[in-house]
Parts: sequence; structure tokens; C-alpha cells
Amino acid sequence: THCHEILIDHSVEGPHCGLVPVAAPSQSTTTSGLQWDLNKTPMSFGSLISTSNILRDEKVTVCSDVDLLWTSSIKNSAC
Repeated sequence: THCHEILIDHSVEGPHCGLVPVAAPSQSTTTSGLQWDLNKTPMSFGSLISTSNILRDEKVTVCSDVDLLWTSSIKNSAC
């Protein structure tokens, strides 16, 4: 099992984020700190993939049985 804490800087990141099981399907992924948290949720291409979630908290926790690709949107800064 892989568990990670991701610290979010809402002044430059978000609101969108995603988790993608790239190398192999996930049989169990659990998150906290997202608008739609996962609870031991399986993810695979052709089934559920969490590509359109929303950053809610200052810290996101992700635990999964496989490596996942984490994505988050970057806010456009005025020059």
C-alpha cells in the first residue's frame, strides 16, 4: 500500500485534481481532503478513474494499492 500526504497551496493550485492508475488497475484507493473522496474504491481504464475531482482541504491524503498519477490544475497568474 502506498500512502501520501499532498499539501495544497490554494493560492496557486486548483480547484481541479485527479488520480489515474497508469501502470495497473487499482483494487483499492482511499482519499481524504477532496470534494468526492474515494473509500477503498477500485479504479481502472474502462471503469472509474478520478480525473475530475475538486481540491477541498489544505492537505490531501491518498492511499492506494498501486502507483497513481496525481494531477492538479494551476491557477492563471496575472503578469
